[in-house]
Amino acid sequence: AKPGESPTTDSWPGRLGPWCEQSMPTYSQINRASYVAELLNPTKGYVLLKDYFSEAEIDGYRSECQSFLRTGPVCVSRINTDSVRDYVHPRSHDNVGRTYRIYQYLHNEHSEGTTEFINKALGLRDDIEQAWMDDPQYLEEKRKLQNYIIVTKYITDTGRLPAHRDYDGPAPFPLLQCLVLLSRTPQDYTGGDFFLRTRSGMALSLADDIGATKGDLLVFDKTLEHSVELVGPGTSTAQGRWSVLIGARAIRDSRTRGFAKRLLYSHPLYPYTWPIAKALRLMGVPV
Repeated sequence: AKPGESPTTDSWPGRLGPWCEQSMPTYSQINRASYVAELLNPTKGYVLLKDYFSEAEIDGYRSECQSFLRTGPVCVSRINTDSVRDYVHPRSHDNVGRTYRIYQYLHNEHSEGTTEFINKALGLRDDIEQAWMDDPQYLEEKRKLQNYIIVTKYITDTGRLPAHRDYDGPAPFPLLQCLVLLSRTPQDYTGGDFFLRTRSGMALSLADDIGATKGDLLVFDKTLEHSVELVGPGTSTAQGRWSVLIGARAIRDSRTRGFAKRLLYSHPLYPYTWPIAKALRLMGVPV
């Protein structure tokens, strides 16, 4: 399958990259009905698949992301168009450095290993969402949102993510996204627990209540509030907290807005263009 395409029943998992393994059952073995029931359950809203990715798959993908973090282009705004290249985003919700993000887009060419890693998660997610594809409103929401991937490296001692929801639109059934931890606690980092608040109001710890660790796949409803606690140093490595959200979705920017964002927020020009961007925002121009 090409990047972003759902593999077919005959081809998936298919030919895998140099560090990918056929560790996932075929579609015919997946109990979609039980997953749908868990996702619609107000006390859950998620599905956890243990050991969905092997250690080699996780480490291979993270290694490629670490390399891109050092060498990739830098932009300080999220851009959603069908032509934007992958880039690094030093992101913070305040004036403190919190995280480095890598935005990966399905229209771009990636290594064979990265493509298979992404498709291994998206293939399952898309198969589950087939249960609701007969609903025209759900289908329309899926159509208008762009799929992309967010890789996050949390900065030790300052990295955190405040509580938020990724979607508050009219979709009548869950739009799903996939979270994978790319490093291990406490060896690589301490703290940094991911909390998910269910529709019934319960706050669930990813580590203690859900029981997820490095290599597990958490498929969850985008409307659920979630957060990440402050990240501390690891007990035996300096790896830090790495995770990836596969199948994040957002409204596409117009071509004009996408071009303006690239021009105003990209390095090395950003130190000179940020006053212009600030002035335009104060004038109500959506850049």
